[in-house]
Amino acid sequence: MTYGLDMLIRQVKEDEEAVALVNRYLPGILVMTEDRPEANGMSLRSLSRYLGDRLPAESLSALERELVSLGNKRGCISPAEAERIKQYMELAQEREKEYADAGRRPDENPTRYDAVYPGQIWLDTYGRRIQAHAGGIIEENGYFHWYGENKEYTDGKSNIWTWGIRMYRSKDFYNWEDCGLIIPPVVDDPASPLFPERKVDRPHIVRNEKTGKYVCWIKISGPEACFTILTADTLQGPYEIVTPFYNPFGLHIGDFDIAVDEKSNKAYLYCEAEHDRLVGIRLTDDYLAADEQVSVQYKDLYAPFCREGVTVLERKGKLYMLTSGMSGYVPNQSDAAVSTGFESPFVSIGDPHVDDESLSSFNSQIGQAFRVPGKDTYIALADRWVPEYTVTRERALAIRQAIASSHDPGKYPATKEQMKELMNAPMIESAETRIADYVFLPIEFSGEDASPRISWKESWTL
Repeated sequence: MTYGLDMLIRQVKEDEEAVALVNRYLPGILVMTEDRPEANGMSLRSLSRYLGDRLPAESLSALERELVSLGNKRGCISPAEAERIKQYMELAQEREKEYADAGRRPDENPTRYDAVYPGQIWLDTYGRRIQAHAGGIIEENGYFHWYGENKEYTDGKSNIWTWGIRMYRSKDFYNWEDCGLIIPPVVDDPASPLFPERKVDRPHIVRNEKTGKYVCWIKISGPEACFTILTADTLQGPYEIVTPFYNPFGLHIGDFDIAVDEKSNKAYLYCEAEHDRLVGIRLTDDYLAADEQVSVQYKDLYAPFCREGVTVLERKGKLYMLTSGMSGYVPNQSDAAVSTGFESPFVSIGDPHVDDESLSSFNSQIGQAFRVPGKDTYIALADRWVPEYTVTRERALAIRQAIASSHDPGKYPATKEQMKELMNAPMIESAETRIADYVFLPIEFSGEDASPRISWKESWTL
């Protein structure tokens, strides 16, 4: 656990000494959260920003020092966290035994699909929800391999954020067999970037033709705002950590994508940086570090207009970047941008979701794009993080206005109703993403400028 202002309210409440410190320096703040369960997922720092000038800066600084000192005294493991580590170790053993006992065999009457059904519950060949969120697809040896965040234990109540990275495989793209965890969680070390309570997000795997290695970059959200870099000799692993916490050029990073120039085999990473721009970074020849920053786009924007959900694809000599706005797990309007080369800046060309009246990217967020090998066929791989929360056009506009008002209330004044809409929206830390669904849709290119277009389809086939 990170002791300091980045502690979540729920982490504070489970530690008596931390509660005493918060009550001393910020009296009444914990009482204020009692009738707001969603606030338990906020950090002390984010809550202080939300309250603005109501919290004295000197009190926050003193509290930070005291909490850090408390953490150092305990080795950064609270009594409650020590108990959870024990539970995680037992859970890992139970899960391993469950798979061994099942023999990893599909059910006798598995669900069979003959198409992709966007937004509907998608089960694997064992009859379980597919858990490969914000991931990607790689075709190899006659199989499609789909990997992503395993959210099977992320119920919005426990401290588990991601339980490793899971992979599936399929011959037809519709029916997916669970291949297990290719990157399992590290359940006994809170300092590890793969500890279940770390915000492990958006794995990206690419193969380096020169070294023959598979390289995986993972985003670690939270105060570190960094990457973890791993390598493996085979697609399904095992993966080993090369660099646990990496901030290229000292930047705090966010959502990202990696694209490889097939002509030069050079890899480029495009990521949100410092919540106010997207940067393009050429990687070293082994894909294990940043080499040089080559572009900047979407600069000097603030939430909800700054960009995340970064997705990059190449088609006929042009690069296209698809991004979402920044509003947490509340889906919002996407934007497409085009570039003439891997080291050139991107220029916005508008929302690719041409018939989306809800301004919510069909209530989803694109994480990666997949090109079907040998075809001019591209698929947007999107997640519907909170399927029980439907965004309408009116709700999208209200939440956009409310978020923007915190940065520029003069330009974006928000009404009480709009602020209430934002406060009632699902929060990242308390969302039950284990029931998140997928919205996979084809990306079509049309018009004189061949702009990417994504239309809604109740079902479609490859």
